[in-house]
Amino acid sequence: MDLLHSSGVSSTHYLQTHFSHSQGYFLSVSKAMDLRNTFFLLFPIWFHLQQAEAIRLVWVAVVGDWINLMLKWLLFGERPYWWVQETGYYGNSSQPMIKQFPITCETGPGSPSGHAMGAAAIYYTMMSSLLATVLKTEGHQIRKWCVRVSLWTLFWCVQVCVCLSRVFVAAHFPHQVITGVVIGILVAESLSRTQQIYEAGLRPYLLASLLLLSLALLLYLCLQALGIDLLWSVEKAHSWCHRAEWVSVDTGPLASLLRNTGTLLGLGLGLHSPLHAHASRAVFARRAEGAIYRVICLGATLVLLQLFDCAFRPPVHSGALFYLLSFCKSATVPLATVAIVPYCVTTALRYEREKVL
Repeated sequence: MDLLHSSGVSSTHYLQTHFSHSQGYFLSVSKAMDLRNTFFLLFPIWFHLQQAEAIRLVWVAVVGDWINLMLKWLLFGERPYWWVQETGYYGNSSQPMIKQFPITCETGPGSPSGHAMGAAAIYYTMMSSLLATVLKTEGHQIRKWCVRVSLWTLFWCVQVCVCLSRVFVAAHFPHQVITGVVIGILVAESLSRTQQIYEAGLRPYLLASLLLLSLALLLYLCLQALGIDLLWSVEKAHSWCHRAEWVSVDTGPLASLLRNTGTLLGLGLGLHSPLHAHASRAVFARRAEGAIYRVICLGATLVLLQLFDCAFRPPVHSGALFYLLSFCKSATVPLATVAIVPYCVTTALRYEREKVL
């Protein structure tokens, strides 16, 4: 593994040395591909355009990130920014000097890459949905072929950019990002064949959230009983990150677990709430206003979620309170997207319509 890790560090050093002028671009890509943007941006857009596909998007994101967490706990993957400072591989020769950035010092294990896996799963789902829509329409076969090639070319360009950005910031080794992409595609393809997620009631959402949380905690406790500390990577982050303020509990495994289960539970509550049912009936009754309704809902949702994200930041140094508030915040995002905002918009539109009449 030392040879594999050393070649990965060399890749990071090469990128940072020869592409230093692209530092801003690589940092932007890593930030843009954070999974939270799926819930705060992509899901609201997709939901008000294609509701069924948006539901699949959340399932893919949540299940994929949960699998990523389980693999990280089992594989004990190193990260370049701490491995290069601990290893004795280089002996008396000088080790490569690699830079750190505010997004470098993630506290979870490194394998597989969560950013690469998440981006692969999410964009594979989106591209598949777009292709299915395009292929249903009438048109020349050459045109459809061009669209197919264009979308998949875009998909792979995104994956390459994500992988390079994660290697550039010294958060992952190349083999970790490649593994993440492969597993992400497999997760997305598997869930695309699972039709039950579109018809799931509230109970399956509750059971799925509880199951994901319980299995993760069970694995954690079992490994702890065997004397394996699954928070070993947090200590390494604190030890080897150049600046203490760059280390955040928000990047830890437990924070990820509670965010995901909270999001899935919030989606279930939203889809099966009286508010969502009321909004759906109102839109069905007034199909002529459907486009206006969707645009208003989309705009209002994006604005509300951004304001909510800026105003409500769980205190990262509050221990258990942070995890509880993070869970509640994650559950609120799909709940607001699916139920609260559509209900408020339909109520307002009905009020304006009655006022005009």
